[in-house]
Amino acid sequence: TEDAAVFGGLKNMVDGLANTYQLYDPKMIAVSTTCMAEVIGDDLHSFIQNAKDEDSVPRDFDVPFAHTPAFVGSHVDGYDNMVKGILEHFWKGQERTQIEGTINIIPGFDGFCVGNNRELKRLLDVMGVSYTLIQDASDQFDTPSDGEYRMYDGGTKINEVKKALNAEATL
Repeated sequence: TEDAAVFGGLKNMVDGLANTYQLYDPKMIAVSTTCMAEVIGDDLHSFIQNAKDEDSVPRDFDVPFAHTPAFVGSHVDGYDNMVKGILEHFWKGQERTQIEGTINIIPGFDGFCVGNNRELKRLLDVMGVSYTLIQDASDQFDTPSDGEYRMYDGGTKINEVKKALNAEATL
């Protein structure tokens, strides 16, 4: 809106987080910027804290974020920034205890992830590798339209992302 373009998007953030939390009962809400938010300098960290102060979402609710300006890099850079923002959110300030023989795989932006991630998981399972596939969208993009409501079926679980901090290596 014109107001948001001049004064910033704080009001929209407060309302958007509250609506999303109430309507969809999510486990977390990931937030990224748009071109306009970057041009006017919206501070996502402060906006999220203000939204929590106004009870849009509970104080301990996970709201990872990333700055993804449209005028820097490409959609792949924005994707990478969001994955990094999520990992930083869950790993910041946590003690790392390395678990030998475990790896994280971050496949990156992949328009063919449904098939590629499934094949990657199949190969790793055949080899007996202990892994966490960070941002596994293979099931999300292949959820059937069968009348049963599913919000983002499948995917990497929050607990898996938290434990991935302890992996021996990340590819």
